[in-house]
Amino acid sequence: MATRRWLTVLACVLVVVGPVMFFVNAEAVVNGHAVECDGSLMRPGQWCTSFSGGGSVSYDEEKRNEARGERVGYAGAGLGALGGVLLISQGIAARRRSR
Repeated sequence: MATRRWLTVLACVLVVVGPVMFFVNAEAVVNGHAVECDGSLMRPGQWCTSFSGGGSVSYDEEKRNEARGERVGYAGAGLGALGGVLLISQGIAARRRSR
């Protein structure tokens, strides 16, 4: 009985955390392999200067950041789907137990 509650809590957490991870990184997922600086396309050798953050980022660094964001976004989608599957399976198991 305690295992079922633990799985239900885990599933609910995954259903919440997964989509949040996806939507926080949605721009990187939708962008594909494009590297942008404040909405402008960057090319190799260019630098992105942020006046609000006070720093500069090279094309290669920004490309790595975009790739990391894309991976985190897809991982979030997977975690959300896993949580949904766990919730559905818990519901099916509960119906079978009540018969």
